[in-house]
Amino acid sequence: MRTQDELQRLTLEVLGDDYIEYYVSKYTLTEDIEAGTAWIVCQLSQVGKGPLFAVEGKGVGFIDALFNGLKRGLVGEYPSLGHIHFVDFVVSGDFKKVTRDNGSHSEVPGTVRLVIENSTGREFTFEHTSSSVSASSVAVVVKGVEHFVNAELAVLKVVSWIDDAKRRTRPDLAEKYTQRLAELVQNASYSETIERVKQQVKL
Repeated sequence: MRTQDELQRLTLEVLGDDYIEYYVSKYTLTEDIEAGTAWIVCQLSQVGKGPLFAVEGKGVGFIDALFNGLKRGLVGEYPSLGHIHFVDFVVSGDFKKVTRDNGSHSEVPGTVRLVIENSTGREFTFEHTSSSVSASSVAVVVKGVEHFVNAELAVLKVVSWIDDAKRRTRPDLAEKYTQRLAELVQNASYSETIERVKQQVKL
């Protein structure tokens, strides 16, 4: 089984310049602490293209709300996002790099780690470090969703390669690309995505 880093490199290799990078520069958060509910509103943007759409999410806390909002906004185009959920979220600070004279130490860089699980139970870990825990929290959630979006795009591209190889009667290439597809589907479930593409081709 491929490691997460190997799957990431394979996705980059397949997509090349078509690899998507997302970012969120601002957000508004409302949280009812007693009720344990948070609402977030932000703008999802893509590097090189700018703003895509507004994200509105609700959840049990900041991260859950953002994760749910991003999934809801993207799952229509990327069905595989409907088969992932986060299972762990950890924030840690590197206090070894500060001295006693540095005041409250509240400026210490914090690392946010998010663990996302796919439908087969495989876990994927994403991390981001900065002096702002909230900024790193946003970045790591966006990074996680971005990983699965690109993995789905890579799967679709390889499926098109396989179909093309079969049309050109190139069983050698079809076998090569099928092996690549078998590796990429370790990321998540793409049955809905592939079936939708087949239906579109028939139309």
